[in-house]
Amino acid sequence: MSKLYLGSLRPDITQRELEDVFSRFGPIDNLWIARKPPGFAYLTYTDEKDAAEAMRTMDGADVGGRP
Repeated sequence: MSKLYLGSLRPDITQRELEDVFSRFGPIDNLWIARKPPGFAYLTYTDEKDAAEAMRTMDGADVGGRP
């Protein structure tokens, strides 16, 4: 498994929004969104290749209105 840190997220970002963006790279094993303090999440893929692809493609990309 491979875990990615997702930072600079909107405080009100939903699980569905993140799943819509990141599930295109492969099946998501786990998604945890911080609420106190808000603004970050951890996403785990079962396959390291999916995580590497997501990291390359989404680094600096706009997610929910923030880069």
